[in-house]
Amino acid sequence: MTADSRVAAVFDLDGTILASNLVESYVWTRLAALPRRGWPLELLSLLSNAPRYALAEHRGRPEFVHCFLRRYKGLREETLRALVREAVGNALLHRVRPEAVRQIRAHRSAGHRTVLVTGSLDLLVEPLRPLFDEIVACRMASQEGIMTGHVPSPPVVGDIRGSWVRKYCADRGLDVQRSYAYADSYSDRALLATVGHPCAVNPDRRLRRHASQRRWPVVIWGVHTTTQWEALAAAASPPRHHRITTAGTTTDDDKRTP
Repeated sequence: MTADSRVAAVFDLDGTILASNLVESYVWTRLAALPRRGWPLELLSLLSNAPRYALAEHRGRPEFVHCFLRRYKGLREETLRALVREAVGNALLHRVRPEAVRQIRAHRSAGHRTVLVTGSLDLLVEPLRPLFDEIVACRMASQEGIMTGHVPSPPVVGDIRGSWVRKYCADRGLDVQRSYAYADSYSDRALLATVGHPCAVNPDRRLRRHASQRRWPVVIWGVHTTTQWEALAAAASPPRHHRITTAGTTTDDDKRTP
């Protein structure tokens, strides 16, 4: 890896840096926010809507992101910030792949501009900010501090990532052909094809085949990453004063049935 300030190193989040996905992150958040008696209803709602989310995914990654993020509608923004700071962020860090952290730090040491690109909410990935020069994530609209479920700007996911990274590098005087990208999904092939140094991380079957045909490097990260159950345990025990029952109302654990 050559030191060069005109180089970008762009990282996908779910499945690349994190051994998780958009759905798992949502589950951490909702279980942390709800009293335990509310967990079964929330999980049932998630399962019952699975066909709708699968259809949205079939239509395209941006459609799925918009559709799924609507589940955050009604949650107070400050409540989510507090949950991330005191519980959910800990769960997220449990699922960060150590190899990813080492690679990000190596790029920063080489003077490369490190960028995280994700379809997740910006509030959820705040604990990762110290690793990156810039984070590009979804920001949800809110009214009087309550999240509306609407993401005004198109999420930088799927095929759009190819044109996005070209523009990003051009606007900042970076050399896209000397830049790096790391991703795990076939839907990210446009991003990987645009840079001079693509890397398929823990690729799905289609991306593995695609990478092999183009002789892109393939790496496996995450051998020492904790399990999703350990992450869920970390998320499900936030401070009592931040648990909520409905949007905008808090619950006193001392008065709540376990």
